[in-house]
Amino acid sequence: MRQKLDRVMYEISVVYIALPVFIFLAGWLRIIVAIPVCVIFLISVYLMLKNKPEPVAWHLTKAQGGILIASVILLAVWVFLSGQGGFAFQNSDYQYRNAIFHDLIDKSWPVIYSFPSQNAAVSASIASTPSIDILTYYIAFWLPGSLVGKIFGWYAANVFLYLWALLGVVLIAYYLFRTVRKTSIWTVLILIFFSGMDILGYISVFSKLPGPIDHIEWWSGLQYSSNTTQLFWVFNQTIAVWLAILLIMNMKNSRSLFFLYAMLLLHAPFPFLGMLPIVLWKAYQGYPLSLRSNNTVQTNLIRTIFVWLWSGVRRAITFENVCGGISVLLIVYLYLSNNISAAKTGTNSVTMNYFVFIIFEFGIFMIFLFADHYKNPLFWICLISLIVIPFFRIGTSQDFCMRVSIPALFMVQIMVQQTLIGKAALRGTAKNPAAADNPAITDKPAVTADALPRANKYALTEHDMKLIRVMLAVVLLIGTVVPIQEISRSVVYTLPPYNVTWADTVKTLANSEIQSSNFLGSVKDNLFYEYLARKS
Repeated sequence: MRQKLDRVMYEISVVYIALPVFIFLAGWLRIIVAIPVCVIFLISVYLMLKNKPEPVAWHLTKAQGGILIASVILLAVWVFLSGQGGFAFQNSDYQYRNAIFHDLIDKSWPVIYSFPSQNAAVSASIASTPSIDILTYYIAFWLPGSLVGKIFGWYAANVFLYLWALLGVVLIAYYLFRTVRKTSIWTVLILIFFSGMDILGYISVFSKLPGPIDHIEWWSGLQYSSNTTQLFWVFNQTIAVWLAILLIMNMKNSRSLFFLYAMLLLHAPFPFLGMLPIVLWKAYQGYPLSLRSNNTVQTNLIRTIFVWLWSGVRRAITFENVCGGISVLLIVYLYLSNNISAAKTGTNSVTMNYFVFIIFEFGIFMIFLFADHYKNPLFWICLISLIVIPFFRIGTSQDFCMRVSIPALFMVQIMVQQTLIGKAALRGTAKNPAAADNPAITDKPAVTADALPRANKYALTEHDMKLIRVMLAVVLLIGTVVPIQEISRSVVYTLPPYNVTWADTVKTLANSEIQSSNFLGSVKDNLFYEYLARKS
């Protein structure tokens, strides 16, 4: 029964990520392209479903039923207050997100907009584009709901959207339990309330306390969003990425790794980029560059490095990775590459705010995580990523900083959970799978996702670890200010006298008077539209 539940949750998780991509391939591509691509895609999904996660010494039990019920209730309230379904206050970003959802429901696929030439001068964004545009955006999250909407209407589609988001966060909570190897309500609470210490940054910059429902994460001019902020503002870029990270951490091999990664491009291009170091880590997990003492000749060193690199590639050469992954990646890339705002790139200058930003947003977390995680490559991947990301900019705002950071921030949260909640005895001792391929690589245990040894050269005592856990808990507690503000704003504006729920005045992007260029691409010289897209 326990193994069956684990298998079912894995299968649901794979389908959760794959279904929107399949709908896109079937609904956007011309028939002659869609049929072979969809067949390849379905075969790849089937093979991924067969490639079950690595078994773990943890399962849900009947005795934990109360924890599970409480967890689901907390998650249901969290998603309810995020604005999904229109039951509670929706932040301003919902105006355009709801317009996209309307158009996916009301218009034929692919979604095409025709702007009369006499109206082109009304908006500078439209004036710079041809009169015919195609919706070019990361639309995966809405596609299952838009099918429901085409059959049952707008309100049914929004109810489905709420249930779809709730299903996603329930799967995430399950895999957090599995990754931490413990079923605890604290896991769900950390998921909901994890954030950087923005309140300290805000006070240091403005020398005052913020209002109880203010959005304060812009205090430095940059932003690393809390988990709640991500769910309440950019749910379409968040839920599938969080789930994919947890699936990758629980994979026993890389047979479906690239296929899973490719599917994320339609869900969230910015987090897709931020996921790359994590994917490469998984591809080469178990391939340490450990050389025998007699390998001192330079040619042997070069050969060992080459074998190490090739082994990671060779073990990932599967049907789902090569055929499924490449076909999905190429098609989605061609679809998204013509987005108008993607061509606007730049860099951010270093200011004193940058250094304060990295200290309060993640730096203090990393200091207290170091002793428990310094041998874990993911610790260094997250640290370097979060230091470097703020220097780059794509588009007119700081979307690159806010969204490319999503995977690394979520990984930091997982490491926090492992230190605070995880069991020290559950440190991995898996055999190194590369040893059989290359005798120059020693058969030492591979460092797995939960192999975060505490016995290290710093020789911290259990008292030291308790102190670190206390300090981590304090940092988490200070960080809860941001999610509490986000949740409070939703509650305040949902209740009388405000009673604001729907942010739905735009209705459609087919309006030459609104700034919709971030969501459109020209059909002129558009390879996807000319050669792959279905013509209405």
